[in-house]
Amino acid sequence: MRLGCWSLLALGIAAAACAGTIGPVIPSVQVLVVLDSLDDTLRIIPVDSPGVVHRVALQSGAFSKHALALRGQFAAIGLGRNALSYDLAARRTICQTVILDPSSQTGLINSLAFTDDGSQVLAAITSTNITGEFLPGNCNSGAVLVRSPVAFVSARSTFFTIAGKPPACDPLPALCPELPSWLSTPADSIPLSLPGNAQGGVLASDGLLYVINAGRGRLANARLSQVDPVSKIEQSVYNGFGTLPQYITTDGDRVFVASALEGLMVYNTRTRLVERSASSPIALFGSPRGLAADDVGRVYALIAGGCTSTGAPGSVQLFGADLVSKHGPNLGRCPVAIGVTDIPSTLYRFDD
Repeated sequence: MRLGCWSLLALGIAAAACAGTIGPVIPSVQVLVVLDSLDDTLRIIPVDSPGVVHRVALQSGAFSKHALALRGQFAAIGLGRNALSYDLAARRTICQTVILDPSSQTGLINSLAFTDDGSQVLAAITSTNITGEFLPGNCNSGAVLVRSPVAFVSARSTFFTIAGKPPACDPLPALCPELPSWLSTPADSIPLSLPGNAQGGVLASDGLLYVINAGRGRLANARLSQVDPVSKIEQSVYNGFGTLPQYITTDGDRVFVASALEGLMVYNTRTRLVERSASSPIALFGSPRGLAADDVGRVYALIAGGCTSTGAPGSVQLFGADLVSKHGPNLGRCPVAIGVTDIPSTLYRFDD
């Protein structure tokens, strides 16, 4: 539809009025954030300058680090049973809390997520059937029982817990049962199709949730579930995602899944087709430890390091929107999580 002169004038007046009301927009710098378990650091990398790597010491102690969540300039970090709230711009720890009862010696935080308004952080601890909640500003925490929580995904201001106990699969896949996974809210439970062992989920631009079901043992039976967050029904299931994929991300129109055996696989939400399946994956330069995507369709695969003091460093493998890959920056020896966030440009003051 073409706009006439008067329509354009009206739009210009409206835009000017809005600008006067809301004030200037503060630009931001979009960055990759990588958590390293061995050297106790975050590495902050501007997506438009991937050769620039800022190394930020956490000084969090000798905890086992597994999980990372990001919202604006703030990060939540899983440190064993503990959770750390961190200000990326100020480069300081805000607070730290124990999610589990201090008397408990079991359980690691598997996954973290900020709520949509940023006021809370959710922590999944699968082995103890606990979902922890803490306030990132002061780390006051609580815990609720949720059967086998794995990760979280949000849609329409509703948080869904991805749940499902992984099967014990060693040494023979024939002895490994298929155990179902599901999405849950305080009011609903949405069953997912087998093979189960869900690992994570994303909200795509079509308004639907996508959950990767990793399957069992060494069987190449992983599937992608498509769930309507309004009707709370699994609408479709897509085959072809190989053997035990662990990582999932989206650029909005495409859903990316990574496994150590096959590499990077792609589902297109517009065409409803699996564009790169386990039979035609994109090769990764090593074992993946995470996936992230930015605002313009670039994808970042976190490649594992040796996780020893003398081991090889990890790295980031970069993919353009055309999915042509290249080596990104080298990292520490044990990168364990990656994410993308926006830091206000006025607060982006890294000089190292």
